[in-house]
Amino acid sequence: MADKPRRRFLCLDCGVDTGKIHEHYFVHTHIWLSVVATIKGMLCVECLEIRLGKKLERKDFPDVIINKPSFEPKSARLMARLVA
Repeated sequence: MADKPRRRFLCLDCGVDTGKIHEHYFVHTHIWLSVVATIKGMLCVECLEIRLGKKLERKDFPDVIINKPSFEPKSARLMARLVA
């Protein structure tokens, strides 16, 4: 079981620590709310794509600092979606 401070980073579906795999990102709110009932929580890229039924594209991400390729390390999977 994850320690309490890390719990908020766990993927809602598969339980992976999204911080440890470098998958911190924002998608447009309407996209998130189309598959998650609240703005709280985390999903790894794979689980969000499964819920959406599609691969994420650059247009799905708002232009905010956390989504900038130079801001914090990012997984190869997330980078592929952010720069495509």
